[in-house]
Amino acid sequence: MHSSHDAADAGIRARVKEYAAAYNRGDAAAVAGIYAVDGTHTYALGFTHRSRAEIEAGLQDMFGGPLKGTQMQITPEHIRVISDGVAIEEASFVLTGLRTPAGVEMDAVRGLCLGVYQKHGDQWFAAAVQCLVPPSAPGK
Repeated sequence: MHSSHDAADAGIRARVKEYAAAYNRGDAAAVAGIYAVDGTHTYALGFTHRSRAEIEAGLQDMFGGPLKGTQMQITPEHIRVISDGVAIEEASFVLTGLRTPAGVEMDAVRGLCLGVYQKHGDQWFAAAVQCLVPPSAPGK
């Protein structure tokens, strides 16, 4: 790895840590601040928030409802610089603390995300993130 890749890798890993910490505090504004102003996030359930403002408003609603008290662990698996100031991050995530409407804690949700990051100034921002939860293996 050369130094620009090392810097991108370190910068994006720092943003992912910031994202997880903000998520785990239930801080929708701080999570949304990691996205580009026109950034998008497609959730594992199949809906998309388009723009930092929409991401913040959507997370605010979800943190007050179905995602209340949940915790997110994100592991960057691979970061690839594709041009100066643009990189792709492949990550895995584990979401814990989801509850049924009756209040019973559900099993952890494990999934994958693909994120395109763009550098503005000295900071990396998520331009587009898409997440999925792979189906269980047959027989599980």
